[in-house]
Amino acid sequence: MQGDGTAALAAAHRYWSWLEDGLNLIAAAAIFFLMFVGVFQVIGRTVFDTAINGYIDYMEQASALFAFLGISYAQRAGAHIRMDLLLRGFSLRFLWSMELFCVLVAMVVITVLIDSTYLNFERAWQLGDSTIDINLPIWPTKLLVPVVLAVLWVRMALQSIDYVRLIRHPQAQPIAVPVIETIEVQAQHEIEEALGREETAHEEKRS
Repeated sequence: MQGDGTAALAAAHRYWSWLEDGLNLIAAAAIFFLMFVGVFQVIGRTVFDTAINGYIDYMEQASALFAFLGISYAQRAGAHIRMDLLLRGFSLRFLWSMELFCVLVAMVVITVLIDSTYLNFERAWQLGDSTIDINLPIWPTKLLVPVVLAVLWVRMALQSIDYVRLIRHPQAQPIAVPVIETIEVQAQHEIEEALGREETAHEEKRS
């Protein structure tokens, strides 16, 4: 039974990761778009004495993409800022229990945010809210926020299930949760990465 549950969790984690990776790629494309448009705007003003109509409006709308689309990916990878110094040295079961508690609290907060941001989208939709310069509709950006938060909520639900499994079996292999490395392991990885770069540089010089 445990094996079936583990396989189902691994499959759900894998499929949901594809969605998160796709959203993260869109966020990266938005950053590239902002850089390209920003350079084009500067060159246009400086060299050709012209500007992109509605530049500020486009920037405001596109910035929401990279600000929100990557949050579930970051949660999966454990890339958010953490303060886990006090947890070091405790048993794995206690560590997983604290992680589960934090994720459950975050899910409650996100549930409230999903409701409030969706109501914000509804108001923008009903009022026909738009940007100032070129009247771009704002509701797509406001709809994006609760949708992305819902994706994050599902990610945390998967992590909660995995934390419960790890509390019951502390030595099991994590599936849907980020592996928190100790300071020693992080330092070892940084050393190996630095040595790898040095070896690559030496090989390039020899060739």
